[in-house]
Amino acid sequence: MEKGLDYIFNQHTKLIILGTFPSEKSRNTCYYNNPQNQFWKIIANIFNNEIVINSNKTTRYNCLLNNGIGLWDVIGTCKFEQKSSLDSKIIKDSIIYNDFKLLQKMCPNLRCIVFNSKNAKKLFDRYLKQEKDEKLKEWLQNLTNNGNNVLSSTSPANARKSFEQKLKEWKEFITNMIS
Repeated sequence: MEKGLDYIFNQHTKLIILGTFPSEKSRNTCYYNNPQNQFWKIIANIFNNEIVINSNKTTRYNCLLNNGIGLWDVIGTCKFEQKSSLDSKIIKDSIIYNDFKLLQKMCPNLRCIVFNSKNAKKLFDRYLKQEKDEKLKEWLQNLTNNGNNVLSSTSPANARKSFEQKLKEWKEFITNMIS
Protein backbone atom coordinates (compact mmCIF):
# COMPACT_ATOMS: atom_id res chain seq x y z
CA MET A 1 0.00 0.00 0.00
CA GLU A 2 1.15 3.50 -0.83
CA LYS A 3 0.40 6.19 1.75
CA GLY A 4 -0.52 9.71 0.74
CA LEU A 5 0.63 12.94 2.34
CA ASP A 6 -0.75 14.45 5.53
CA TYR A 7 -3.36 17.17 5.30
CA ILE A 8 -2.35 20.81 5.13
CA PHE A 9 -5.10 22.87 6.79
CA ASN A 10 -5.96 24.52 10.10
CA GLN A 11 -8.69 26.45 11.89
CA HIS A 12 -8.13 29.47 9.58
CA THR A 13 -8.59 27.53 6.34
CA LYS A 14 -11.36 28.89 4.12
CA LEU A 15 -10.73 26.80 0.99
CA ILE A 16 -9.42 23.24 0.53
CA ILE A 17 -7.88 22.11 -2.75
CA LEU A 18 -8.42 18.37 -3.19
CA GLY A 19 -6.30 16.28 -5.49
CA THR A 20 -6.44 12.54 -6.10
CA PHE A 21 -3.20 11.06 -4.73
CA PRO A 22 0.41 12.31 -4.75
CA SER A 23 2.67 11.48 -7.68
CA GLU A 24 5.76 9.37 -7.11
CA LYS A 25 7.87 12.57 -7.08
CA SER A 26 5.64 14.03 -4.35
CA ARG A 27 4.72 11.04 -2.19
CA ASN A 28 7.52 11.37 0.35
CA THR A 29 8.16 15.08 0.10
CA CYS A 30 5.59 17.76 -0.73
CA TYR A 31 2.28 18.13 -2.54
CA TYR A 32 2.76 18.86 -6.27
CA ASN A 33 6.54 18.41 -6.04
CA ASN A 34 6.94 17.29 -9.66
CA PRO A 35 8.70 20.26 -11.34
CA GLN A 36 6.47 19.82 -14.41
CA ASN A 37 3.33 20.23 -12.31
CA GLN A 38 2.10 23.82 -12.65
CA PHE A 39 0.49 24.05 -9.20
CA TRP A 40 3.22 26.06 -7.43
CA LYS A 41 3.72 28.35 -10.45
CA ILE A 42 0.01 29.14 -10.35
CA ILE A 43 0.06 29.75 -6.58
CA ALA A 44 3.15 31.97 -6.94
CA ASN A 45 1.36 34.06 -9.54
CA ILE A 46 -1.91 34.34 -7.60
CA PHE A 47 -0.16 35.50 -4.42
CA ASN A 48 2.72 37.37 -6.10
CA ASN A 49 5.21 35.11 -4.31
CA GLU A 50 7.77 33.66 -6.74
CA ILE A 51 9.72 32.11 -3.83
CA VAL A 52 7.27 29.18 -3.54
CA ILE A 53 8.13 27.83 -7.01
CA ASN A 54 11.49 26.36 -5.98
CA SER A 55 11.14 26.48 -2.23
CA ASN A 56 10.90 23.86 0.50
CA LYS A 57 7.58 22.45 1.65
CA THR A 58 7.41 24.61 4.80
CA THR A 59 7.62 27.82 2.77
CA ARG A 60 5.15 26.50 0.21
CA TYR A 61 2.62 25.30 2.78
CA ASN A 62 2.90 28.52 4.81
CA CYS A 63 2.10 30.55 1.68
CA LEU A 64 -1.14 28.61 1.33
CA LEU A 65 -2.08 28.55 5.02
CA ASN A 66 -1.37 32.27 5.42
CA ASN A 67 -3.86 32.89 2.62
CA GLY A 68 -6.58 30.62 4.05
CA ILE A 69 -5.93 27.70 1.70
CA GLY A 70 -5.47 24.04 2.56
CA LEU A 71 -4.39 20.98 0.59
CA TRP A 72 -5.40 17.36 0.79
CA ASP A 73 -6.14 14.38 -1.41
CA VAL A 74 -9.30 12.32 -1.76
CA ILE A 75 -7.31 9.08 -1.34
CA GLY A 76 -5.39 8.37 1.86
CA THR A 77 -3.83 5.04 0.84
CA CYS A 78 -4.02 2.78 -2.20
CA LYS A 79 -2.19 0.23 -4.34
CA PHE A 80 -1.06 0.66 -7.93
CA GLU A 81 -1.13 -1.98 -10.68
CA GLN A 82 2.51 -1.09 -11.30
CA LYS A 83 4.94 1.56 -10.11
CA SER A 84 3.23 4.71 -11.34
CA SER A 85 1.94 8.21 -10.72
CA LEU A 86 -1.05 7.80 -13.01
CA ASP A 87 -4.48 7.73 -11.37
CA SER A 88 -5.55 5.19 -14.00
CA LYS A 89 -3.08 2.69 -12.47
CA ILE A 90 -4.68 2.84 -9.00
CA ILE A 91 -6.39 -0.43 -8.08
CA LYS A 92 -9.91 0.80 -7.28
CA ASP A 93 -10.63 -1.90 -4.68
CA SER A 94 -7.51 -0.88 -2.73
CA ILE A 95 -8.58 2.74 -2.14
CA ILE A 96 -8.93 3.95 1.43
CA TYR A 97 -10.35 7.47 1.47
CA ASN A 98 -9.19 10.23 3.76
CA ASP A 99 -11.36 10.97 6.80
CA PHE A 100 -13.32 14.03 5.74
CA LYS A 101 -14.90 14.37 9.19
CA LEU A 102 -11.60 16.02 10.11
CA LEU A 103 -12.62 19.04 8.04
CA GLN A 104 -15.68 19.60 10.23
CA LYS A 105 -13.59 19.29 13.39
CA MET A 106 -10.58 21.32 12.33
CA CYS A 107 -11.80 23.91 9.81
CA PRO A 108 -14.64 25.98 11.32
CA ASN A 109 -14.12 28.72 8.71
CA LEU A 110 -14.20 26.41 5.69
CA ARG A 111 -16.28 27.89 2.86
CA CYS A 112 -15.31 25.82 -0.13
CA ILE A 113 -13.76 22.64 -1.47
CA VAL A 114 -12.36 22.71 -5.00
CA PHE A 115 -11.02 19.79 -7.04
CA ASN A 116 -7.69 19.92 -8.86
CA SER A 117 -9.05 17.78 -11.73
CA LYS A 118 -12.18 16.02 -12.90
CA ASN A 119 -10.70 12.77 -11.64
CA ALA A 120 -10.43 14.11 -8.07
CA LYS A 121 -14.12 14.99 -8.29
CA LYS A 122 -15.00 11.49 -9.58
CA LEU A 123 -13.12 9.86 -6.72
CA PHE A 124 -14.80 12.19 -4.23
CA ASP A 125 -18.21 11.27 -5.67
CA ARG A 126 -17.31 7.62 -5.14
CA TYR A 127 -16.38 8.42 -1.55
CA LEU A 128 -19.69 10.23 -0.98
CA LYS A 129 -21.68 7.22 -2.27
CA GLN A 130 -20.21 5.01 0.44
CA GLU A 131 -20.30 7.62 3.26
CA LYS A 132 -23.03 6.73 5.79
CA ASP A 133 -23.19 10.06 7.67
CA GLU A 134 -25.91 11.97 5.80
CA LYS A 135 -25.21 15.29 7.54
CA LEU A 136 -21.52 15.06 6.63
CA LYS A 137 -22.42 14.22 3.02
CA GLU A 138 -24.76 17.20 2.76
CA TRP A 139 -22.16 19.54 4.29
CA LEU A 140 -19.46 18.30 1.89
CA GLN A 141 -21.77 18.57 -1.13
CA ASN A 142 -22.56 22.17 -0.22
CA LEU A 143 -18.86 22.99 0.11
CA THR A 144 -18.18 21.53 -3.35
CA ASN A 145 -21.14 23.40 -4.87
CA ASN A 146 -22.68 19.98 -5.55
CA GLY A 147 -19.49 18.87 -7.26
CA ASN A 148 -19.27 21.86 -9.58
CA ASN A 149 -16.07 23.31 -8.09
CA VAL A 150 -13.66 21.63 -10.51
CA LEU A 151 -10.57 23.36 -11.85
CA SER A 152 -8.31 22.21 -14.66
CA SER A 153 -5.66 19.79 -13.47
CA THR A 154 -2.23 21.31 -12.89
CA SER A 155 -0.67 17.93 -13.71
CA PRO A 156 1.87 17.66 -16.52
CA ALA A 157 -0.41 14.97 -17.98
CA ASN A 158 -3.05 17.65 -18.66
CA ALA A 159 -1.97 19.54 -21.78
CA ARG A 160 -5.47 20.46 -23.01
CA LYS A 161 -5.15 24.00 -21.67
CA SER A 162 -2.21 26.36 -21.73
CA PHE A 163 -0.59 27.59 -18.53
CA GLU A 164 -2.17 31.01 -19.10
CA GLN A 165 -5.65 29.49 -19.40
CA LYS A 166 -5.19 27.45 -16.22
CA LEU A 167 -3.79 30.45 -14.36
CA LYS A 168 -6.75 32.63 -15.33
CA GLU A 169 -9.22 29.94 -14.21
CA TRP A 170 -7.45 29.21 -10.91
CA LYS A 171 -6.81 32.87 -10.07
CA GLU A 172 -10.41 33.88 -10.68
CA PHE A 173 -11.77 31.02 -8.57
CA ILE A 174 -9.36 31.34 -5.66
CA THR A 175 -9.50 35.11 -5.34
CA ASN A 176 -13.31 35.00 -5.36
CA MET A 177 -13.42 32.30 -2.69
CA ILE A 178 -10.92 33.67 -0.19
CA SER A 179 -11.72 37.38 -0.39
